Amino acid sequence: MKDYAHDKAERLARYFGAKEVTVTLKLEGGRHIAEFIVYATKHHTLIAEAEGIDMYAAIDVVVDKIERQMVKMKEKWSDHHAREGRTASETATTEERVEEAPEESEE
Repeated sequence: MKDYAHDKAERLARYFGAKEVTVTLKLEGGRHIAEFIVYATKHHTLIAEAEGIDMYAAIDVVVDKIERQMVKMKEKWSDHHAREGRTASETATTEERVEEAPEESEE
């Protein structure tokens, strides 16, 4: 069980660049609960908990939840950076058009 959870945590760290992953596996009154806490870059912490019919199912569900959170976080970062880059390039293009515009002569 530990090896299975460890392999899933390593996969998260490898694909998404997580700094640290903490895994908690609990059995409470017949309920199998898995919790992953991912410490990602830029001081972001992602937390997900899932319950399954067995511990393997709970681990699979919680990993899916964390992956969705990480994808959403990365999309926000890339959208933010793309917006900054687009604004700068649009501004440069507008300035170039103004400089290249022919001056009207008075005749």
